Amino acid sequence: MRDGVLKLLLALIAVLAVACDRAAELIPGSEETPIPTPTPAAAAARTHEPIVAPAALRISGSAAANPSGPAAPSDADLARSVVQVRVVDPESVLPFVRDGSGVIVDRDEGLILTSALIVVPPGDGSEDGYEIQVATNPLPGGEPRLTHSAALVAYDAISELAVLRVTGRLGDAEPAGDDGDEDSGEGSADDDAAAMRLLDEPAAVIGDASALKRGDPLRMFGHPGLHPSGADTPQGVMVTVATLVGIRAEPAAGDLAWFTTEARLPHGNAGGPVFTSGGELVGVSTQLVYSLNVPVSLVRPVALAEDLIARAREGGEERPSLPLMHPGGAPGTALPGVSGDITVTQPRFALESLGEGGTRALFDYGQVFPADAPELNYEFVVQGAPDGAPVQELWFLDGVFQDDLSATYNWRLGAFALVSDRLASPNPAGPPTGVWRLEVWVNGSLRAASRAYLGVRPAGPSVSDFAFGTRLSPTYGPADLLRVGAEQVLAFFEFEGASLVERLSWAVYHNGREYYRSPEVEWRGGPSGVWWVGMYEPDGLAVGRWQFRILFDGVEVGRDGFTLR
Repeated sequence: MRDGVLKLLLALIAVLAVACDRAAELIPGSEETPIPTPTPAAAAARTHEPIVAPAALRISGSAAANPSGPAAPSDADLARSVVQVRVVDPESVLPFVRDGSGVIVDRDEGLILTSALIVVPPGDGSEDGYEIQVATNPLPGGEPRLTHSAALVAYDAISELAVLRVTGRLGDAEPAGDDGDEDSGEGSADDDAAAMRLLDEPAAVIGDASALKRGDPLRMFGHPGLHPSGADTPQGVMVTVATLVGIRAEPAAGDLAWFTTEARLPHGNAGGPVFTSGGELVGVSTQLVYSLNVPVSLVRPVALAEDLIARAREGGEERPSLPLMHPGGAPGTALPGVSGDITVTQPRFALESLGEGGTRALFDYGQVFPADAPELNYEFVVQGAPDGAPVQELWFLDGVFQDDLSATYNWRLGAFALVSDRLASPNPAGPPTGVWRLEVWVNGSLRAASRAYLGVRPAGPSVSDFAFGTRLSPTYGPADLLRVGAEQVLAFFEFEGASLVERLSWAVYHNGREYYRSPEVEWRGGPSGVWWVGMYEPDGLAVGRWQFRILFDGVEVGRDGFTLR
């Protein structure tokens, strides 16, 4: 029975991952072991077209998960909870800066769950000049109508999910009418509540994302996306029937961090809802980074948004605390960041895997492994690599380049793919102990790097040598002296031993009392280097003693400050 289940799982993930083995007789210096080249596995299956019904959405006709219960909602029913999210810059010639989809999660409170990559502006996180607008879908399959303004009220920097609150109606937009039963009698309390409600469309029913298994069918909804030129293109809701082919972990987000599917959707699907066959909301479609040119293929489980939705229901903030910090991939950092339209995630390592013959699904993720580990499994995701681009996977052991274990190949997996592989050794004792570093190069540039520790453990993290300023210099150091009335402050520091750090946060104290605490963000600085964090103060810095405290994974690792007079 167990063997049958494993074979089924392997067949389902075959459409997503490409893998091969990295093995050498001697490390380094074996001239007998060729450098293997990954072979695309079922690459054609990665480009499925979505099901589009411009006039009326297809009725799924699927039965409910419980045959004895009511019928599952049709695609037309589910589509009414889908909205189009547009970020507008009124001063721009083409006013739409970004666009995507969202899903109503609380009708009475006017709450919409979406991808933060759409609604949180790039750069320093400032919202100045940005307006968020929402287009709703009163008729199944019809064109969305721009009806509401909205504000960002909750945001998570790790899952990159966000919650919007509808704040008013736009222009001449009028209510479409309640979908409840008509009542010829006097108005009730429910009628009064409906009159105060801004949204006429229903909210999605949130399901249990942790109950999903590989192979489960999914229904992915969203709008195709506005054309960058401003051309008038059809924007009716699309529905794509997909399969859950992978569940991935992430250190900062936990074991249930990503769902992967074989679907390849247009950019406007980002932020859109993912439903089970029974009509329960279990995820939000997203990209690694916002891009008009790459497909939407990843899903964030809705469980990662539960706290966000709860905070928004409790009132939320009109402008949640957006982190002011180093963007990564710049001078002084150990890890590269996003360069152009090509994005590669930091390689993740795991002790165990399921799969062989070109496919591999990892579990038991980590960075520190026992000395007798038989192999080292790893994976990374590539978004936006052009066809034919040279890809290099370069291995180093304790700083020494491992030529026999490294590989070079041309990219043939399309605009999005998960690469899964393993570092193995014919020696029964497994790969040699030490610090293994994997670098991923695409088109001649270092895109991602990560370390794994076999039989050794790095020292704990520390920070030192603080410096402060009000702006960032061209050399990524502090610029402009601190002064009373400054509207922001940046704290620069050196760090060491941060290989195993997963999350970064910081707190700012004024005269000994906590004044600001950042949200937790994913650590992207690598093991050592220089980093900076900051705080906005629109009312200007006041006189007194200011202090920054840096926390790695919730533990303070250093502090320093300055005094303004």
